[in-house]
This record gives sequence, C-alpha cells and structure tokens, in this order.
Amino acid sequence: MEMGNRLSIENVSFSYGKNTVLDNISFTCRDGITALLGNNGAGKTTLMNILTGLNKPSHGRVMLNGIDLLKTKPYPIDQVGYLPQNFDMYGNVTGYDLLSYVFDLKKIKKNKKETIDEVVERFHLTSVINKRIGKYSGGYKRRLGIAQAVIGKPTLLIIDEPTAGLDPEERTQFRKYLSEISKDSITLISTHIIEDVELYSQQIVILKDHSIAFNGSVAEMIAESITNIRTLETDFATLMDLRKKVTIIEEKRLGTDRYRIRFIKDKQDVAGSYQEKEISLENAYIYFQNR
Repeated sequence: MEMGNRLSIENVSFSYGKNTVLDNISFTCRDGITALLGNNGAGKTTLMNILTGLNKPSHGRVMLNGIDLLKTKPYPIDQVGYLPQNFDMYGNVTGYDLLSYVFDLKKIKKNKKETIDEVVERFHLTSVINKRIGKYSGGYKRRLGIAQAVIGKPTLLIIDEPTAGLDPEERTQFRKYLSEISKDSITLISTHIIEDVELYSQQIVILKDHSIAFNGSVAEMIAESITNIRTLETDFATLMDLRKKVTIIEEKRLGTDRYRIRFIKDKQDVAGSYQEKEISLENAYIYFQNR
C-alpha cells in the first residue's frame, strides 16, 4: 500500500472562448518533485492557476488526498503553498510582515513566532527579514517567496519558474531548497529550464498541443527517446544540407570544418550516423516536442 500524499488531476480541460488551452489532462503525483515542462503557451501556468483556485476548468476535477480542491469552500489555503513566477510585493512591507500576514491568512494553529523563525532560518533570511522587500536582491526575494509558500508545511507546493531571474549560484542553492522541502510534500514545479529538474525530479510531465506528451521518470524519458536520436560527425556543407532534411536538436563545433550534431531519426537514416549510449535530458525533451 502506497503511503504519503497524493494529487490526482482527472480529465481537466480549460478554454478561453473557442481557444482550447488544456484538453482532458490527467496525471497523478506523490511526495517529491514533479516537473511540469512545456514550451510557452503549452498551458503550464493555466494548469497551476486551476490548482490554486484562480481558474475554473470547464471539465474535470483535482483531488488532493481525497479532497476535491475545486469544490471545497473555502479553498483549503492551509494545504497549498504557491510561489508564482512574478513574486511582486509592496516594497515598503518587511519580509517579517509578509510572513506574519501569510501565517494569519492560512490560520496556522502553531506558535507564530516559532513558525516564522523556523522558515527564516531555513532559507537564510535572518540578515534581511526586518528590511523592506523593496531593498531585497532577486535572490533574497526568491528565498522569501519560497519561505511564504512553505510556511505551515502545506501538503502541496506549486512553484512557477522556480529559478527565474537568479544567477547560477543562486539557482543551484534554490534547487537544493526544493529538494529538501519536497521530501514530505508534493512539489509541482513549472519550468522551461531543464537543469532545474534533471537532478531532483521523481516525475516529469510534458505538455504539448493542449495535452500530455509524456508522463514518467527521467530515466524513462531518456530511454523512450534515445533510440530515435542519431549522432553524426560531419563538415559544414553537409550540416547545412541536413538542416533542411532533419530536425537537429544539438550542434557542437569540434574543430576546423568539423561538427558533431544530434538529430531526430527520420524514416530514412543518414549514412554514417549512429546511436549514442547516453543523451542529455534536454535532448530527450526536444525530441518529445518535435516528434
């Protein structure tokens, strides 16, 4: 018997007028990180807005540990933490005031000071927590954003573009935060940065053309795509010709007039090409977007 938390998205559809954004989406995720991937306009943010109660689907339901999130009134805000891509707050409010407000909003039944102090220490906010948010750097704003999302230890965390606007060092640290907080909660992140999900995600869901193009683990995603990806070392003239004939997913210059390319296998193979023993998750993602 499987233990832990369970989020079940069942036959969810959403449209803006005649424009279909999500078409009968279904998947289930549990504790750990589930990465929601897709190009711009694929419906990732729309799905997150549905999960947080901001949008109402035309069809389907969302179940969190047996509770229908879309029908429960009021929305169970104490069970869900949310960090949007654009986490903009009033610049004259302090970080502590924001966390205090979220604590009260969620009606958390714990000691307020101890709860706030815990997330402040966890996300290394002590030096700035009493300063106005308008004085925060991008990295500190993102830390504050995740702190307000996890306060009260919600069952479900929804995070849109977790490392947007962060420098490489801050991105690495933020990924570690996500890995830690996802141990006892369902953490659903929406991103187009493959590096954000490659190391820590237990599950990957790819949205394409309003529906799910893939749902599985990193290993399954690579295994399903690797047999359809070919590698070839060639010269510039041949490279230019192949660009017209195949879908190239990676190009690397090896030296003077020598290139290594990876491309999606067509019905007719390219002479001299071969299947690699390993490919990157980014290669696999591009394959699913183009197959």
